[in-house]
Amino acid sequence: MKNLKHCFAVSALIAPGAAFAHEGEHAGSFFLGLGHVLTEPDHLAIVFSLAAVLGTFVWARRVIAKKAKARSKRAARVQE
Repeated sequence: MKNLKHCFAVSALIAPGAAFAHEGEHAGSFFLGLGHVLTEPDHLAIVFSLAAVLGTFVWARRVIAKKAKARSKRAARVQE
């Protein structure tokens, strides 16, 4: 877990330089910015990639929690 925190810290330091991916006009309001993200193919690819990663993370946590719950039930039965 400690290594993961270090990875996030390093990526946060590196990310601001890469935030300006392209030149030109940038939206002035939240909704214009959201429309820009949802209509540009390169931005959509990032959004779908993040959704896939987060979905996999949530799924894995549920599977791990379900296995831990089953393990604790088995342990409780053994103790009885």
